[in-house]
Amino acid sequence: MQNVYLFMTIIKKSDSEEFIDFYLKHDAAPIYSTICQGSANSKTLDLLGLEKSEKIMMQSLVPHNKLAELKNDLTRNMSIDLPDRGIALAIPLSSIASRRVLNHIVKDENEENIQKETSERSIEMELVVSICAKGHSDEIMNAAREAGARGGTIVKAKGTASAGTDKFFGMAISDEKEITYIVTKKDQKSTIMKAIASYTYADGAHPIVFSLPVTETAGFRLLD
Repeated sequence: MQNVYLFMTIIKKSDSEEFIDFYLKHDAAPIYSTICQGSANSKTLDLLGLEKSEKIMMQSLVPHNKLAELKNDLTRNMSIDLPDRGIALAIPLSSIASRRVLNHIVKDENEENIQKETSERSIEMELVVSICAKGHSDEIMNAAREAGARGGTIVKAKGTASAGTDKFFGMAISDEKEITYIVTKKDQKSTIMKAIASYTYADGAHPIVFSLPVTETAGFRLLD
C-alpha cells in the first residue's frame, strides 16, 4: 500500500501549536505528538551559543496526494528549511487493518485508487531506528556520527514483556528505553547501522537497530 504514509515532523516544543494549526488546516489529522530531545552534544551547543531544548515529534497518516502539498507548504509557509526549525519525512505503510480508517485517510480518492499501488518511488533517504537501554543514547549517537550521521532525535520509552520473554539479545525488555531516530542518505545507512550495532556497550545495553524507507523529506536543505 504505497498510497498511505506515516508523516513525521520533528520541531521545537515552542513551535508545536503553530504546526498543529498548520496540519489541521491541511486536513492532516489526527496528529499524535511525543516529547523528545535533540542529540546535539554540549560542546556543539556551546560552540553555537544554543541551549538544549525539548522537541516534539508529530505523527499523522496521510494519503499520497497530500505529500507534495505538505512538503511545499512546510518549506514555503512554515520555513522548515531554516536552521533548527525542524524536519519532516514520509514513510510508506505496507497495510492498514481497518477499512474504515483507510477510507477516512483516502476519502478524496475512489475505490480503484485506494487498491491501486503507485509506481515505485526512488528511495534516497532512510530512517535508522535504534532501541537501547536508558542512558546509552549518547553512545549511540557518538558511534553514528563517527560513521557519518549528522544528528538524531531521542524519544524516552518503556518496554513491556510477559513472564519468560523479558530478555531480547541480552537486553531487558521491560526496562526504560531510549529510541534514537536518525535520518540519513541511503548509501550511508549500512555504515551507520553497523557502527551502532558493533559498538562496545555496557552489559545489557546492546541496541536493536533497523531502518525504514523514506520517500519524501522537508527541512534537510543543509544536509543536501
